[in-house]
Amino acid sequence: MTQPITFNKYIASIYRQSKHDFNEQIAALDLRATTGDLLLFVADHSGLTQREIAHQKVLDPSLVARDLRALTTKQLVERTPDPQDGRAQRITLTPTGYQQADQIRQVMGAWWQALFAATPQANAQVTGQQLAAIYQTLQQRQERN
Repeated sequence: MTQPITFNKYIASIYRQSKHDFNEQIAALDLRATTGDLLLFVADHSGLTQREIAHQKVLDPSLVARDLRALTTKQLVERTPDPQDGRAQRITLTPTGYQQADQIRQVMGAWWQALFAATPQANAQVTGQQLAAIYQTLQQRQERN
């Protein structure tokens, strides 16, 4: 069995390579992979506040704010005041934002399909279930803190 300490090496390498490849493939959209990740997250979780997005993605709120400003400038996201909290704004995608999110989702899906096709000893469904379980555990820990 692989020692758990080596997971960092594998996870970091997969992450870096995927972002490198995504950046090349979505360059025509004038987005970076990390901003594209945020666009996809908002597409899947429309109406959250900036603080909720940062919490759920386990990101520093200032990084989320920076990326949301960039997406707002590109007219891919909209901010609307929260009726219950005048200081908060709800984040949603524009129609163009949804179109770009769909393009990014296709690029990422194709990348992962190709990776798993090239790695027959790995099972995409099982890996996905295991990663989802780990993510859920991390979310529960964060909620307790």
